[in-house]
This record gives sequence, structure tokens and C-alpha cells, in this order.
Amino acid sequence: MSQSEISDGKIHILYLVKNAPGVSYQMLMDKCLESLYLDFFTFSRCYDELIAGNLIDKQVHDTGTAEVVGNNETLVITKGGEAILEDVEGTLNLKTLGYLKKAANELMENVLETNAVKAFASLSPEGDGTYIVELSTIKDGRSFMTRFKADNKETADKILDNWHRNSSSLSDAFLDELLKSSER
Repeated sequence: MSQSEISDGKIHILYLVKNAPGVSYQMLMDKCLESLYLDFFTFSRCYDELIAGNLIDKQVHDTGTAEVVGNNETLVITKGGEAILEDVEGTLNLKTLGYLKKAANELMENVLETNAVKAFASLSPEGDGTYIVELSTIKDGRSFMTRFKADNKETADKILDNWHRNSSSLSDAFLDELLKSSER
């Protein structure tokens, strides 16, 4: 990999992180590898150098989106990264810039879609072995949120998994049932 490939890769990553706020590491990597502009090793080197250079920051936490098992990294561009991108963005050729705009829009749609459904489970503070389950979804501008207890971790995990797969139909059925019972 040449220094030119590394520089171009860093610019592409900075552009995507800036224009798709809240993008996860996994989404960014997938989009960069899909582009064929970067292979995995070049992407990894560029990403690591951008983090080490304080040009992008990562926040590691459970997003509740089930995008990955366990914690997920979401990325933000720093002021330094924005300054560098502003300096070099005008030097990008139109074809590359067009691709990056399209890729950033696709990433942003993916971020919004992924963040529309969330599910968390945490051990109850009561110390009785139960879990507090929190579920939410946003669909067609309508928000749905609920919080309740599950008897144990296995039940909580099943609920989280089912919510991630079926949140739309489950929230619709719940609200429909509530509206039916108010009409009686």
C-alpha cells in the first residue's frame, strides 16, 4: 500500500464519518470495503492512524441495536479531522466526491434504520435475579417505548432477540390491542 492510498483512505473515512454522524465501526468498514477503494488492511491502518491522530473519536458502548454482539463503536469526527477534511475536500475529483456523497447518504440511512429499534436488558437493582428490559422503536414518525421485568437472563435475551427481529409487528399489535380495548 502506497502513501497515496493511505492518504486517500483517510480522506474517504473522514468524509464518511463527518457526513454520517453516529456511524458504527462495522458499518463504516463494510461501506469502505464494498467500495473497492480500500482493502481490509488499508482500511485498518487508516482507521487506526485517524484514531491515534485524534482526527476521529470512538465511543464504545452497547447501542441496543443488535448490530454486533456486545459493545459497539460509534464514530465522530473531531475538530482536527473537520479542519483537515475542509482543507482537502476541494481537491477530490468529481467522481470520487460523487461516490462519497452517495456512500454517506446510504450510511446515514443505515444509521437511522439501525437506531430506530433498540433493546436493552440490565440486572434489576433489587438483587432478585430479575432483569429490567427496555424496548423502543420509531416507525413512520411514531415512537413506541416500554419497560418491564423479565424473570431471568435467558428470558430477557429471548425478548431482546425477538424484539430486534419483529419490533414493527409487535409494537403495531400492542398498540392495536390497546386501541381495541378502549373502543369496547
